[in-house]
Amino acid sequence: MKRVVIIICMGITILFLLSSCRKNEKAKTAELCRELENSVMLSPAFDSLVKMSMGLPNFFRSKVLLVAGRCYSTKVEQMQQARIYLREAYRIAPRDVKNLVALELTRLYGSLILRDSCVEEAIRFISRVPSKVVFTREEEAKFYYLGACFFKSIDIDRAFRAVDQALSLYRGLSDTEGEIEAYRLKATLYGVLQEYEEQYACYEEAYSLLRRSRFRDKVKPFYEQMAASLKKLGRHEEALLWYEEVLKELPDSSRLGRYGIQVAEAYSGLGYHEKAREILRGGLMNEKRGGMRNVLLTRVAESFIQEGLRDSALIALKSAIDFYEIYARENQLKVPGVMFMNYLRYGRCLWEMGEKDEAVAYLEGISYKKAESPESQLVQAQVLELLSEYHEDMENRQAFCGVLHRRDSVLELYDSFYDNGRYRQVLKKYKNQKFLREIEEMNRKQESANWWLVLALLVTVGLIVSALVYTWVSWGKEREYNKRK
Repeated sequence: MKRVVIIICMGITILFLLSSCRKNEKAKTAELCRELENSVMLSPAFDSLVKMSMGLPNFFRSKVLLVAGRCYSTKVEQMQQARIYLREAYRIAPRDVKNLVALELTRLYGSLILRDSCVEEAIRFISRVPSKVVFTREEEAKFYYLGACFFKSIDIDRAFRAVDQALSLYRGLSDTEGEIEAYRLKATLYGVLQEYEEQYACYEEAYSLLRRSRFRDKVKPFYEQMAASLKKLGRHEEALLWYEEVLKELPDSSRLGRYGIQVAEAYSGLGYHEKAREILRGGLMNEKRGGMRNVLLTRVAESFIQEGLRDSALIALKSAIDFYEIYARENQLKVPGVMFMNYLRYGRCLWEMGEKDEAVAYLEGISYKKAESPESQLVQAQVLELLSEYHEDMENRQAFCGVLHRRDSVLELYDSFYDNGRYRQVLKKYKNQKFLREIEEMNRKQESANWWLVLALLVTVGLIVSALVYTWVSWGKEREYNKRK
């Protein structure tokens, strides 16, 4: 009996000691996590805090590494280090922490894909997670949503499949915030594909959820995106209603910033050019940013061009060009693509007003400006294209050939330094795949139609043969009958 009592006492003592150790480890983990959140990644203090966690059990260390992996900024070096922390956390984490690490690592891959060559690694990870991690339904929906965010810049079809899986999982859950974000992501995907009817339909679904959501204050409004989608569909009156909602959400100081430009575009689409210019001029009155002033002046000029008032357009374009050239020189800025577009518009206005020699001389002069960004190179090629058309119209064959040669050189430079944009590549790939699917569908329908034609031909031949046989038999019987008579 004494031995039993002694064993029980020893067991209680051991359990007490283990509990005390676990409490100490838990407290140390919480302290490390707090200090990591208040430190800067890649600093000596941050690294030493991570090293201090090495003595903790895997359960607590994985939590510390998870917090460390969340502390990155937009710097590539910090993202790469966060990936190391999160992959180690995923390796050692028990089941009830592994799901959180998997979500965080998937989110990180979505941010890192445009800045690091981690595509193959990320695809392998995302493909294996569903079979290795136990998620709740809400976490699984979040995982597929993050997966769609990752795939949207490399494989649009997989992005659609992932976001559809997320939406199917969100249905029936109380988390309408996640479902709203999933519909917004799906709308973005349709925007990449330039399928604006489907895009707006997704925004409408998201808005209907937002109206009855208890998370309404937490969801960032997306009225601007809805208005932009309607504007691309040519539904300018409806777009204006949504832009009014956008402006209500803004403080007075920024009411006529870039949102004012969007509103002006909608009015121009309805033919109210004077109203559009009034809004743009209102934005110019209080706008201090050089780039935005240039855009506002350019939009005023565009409005004049749309109305056919080229004299006024020339004045507005000259103001935009002169202002931004001074601004760029003072701030040592590159010539943006929008400036080359202003040069192009100015030269075209001169040409359409009959000042052909002046237009050619102007475009010839600005065509030699250095285009330092890919967007500028592309617009510079358009300037050279327009100049070549004018030379051809004036029957200046030698200048025409020289300008075309320069245009080809600019486009070669553009192609060598710019991969046409990741989304543009995605769009090109999607359109190619869609075209191939359409061809396959047409072939399948044609094959099906061919089978029906063959069947119809066989039936027709059968009917003809049956008619001939019937005629032959009838003729034979009639001949016999006549002989008997």
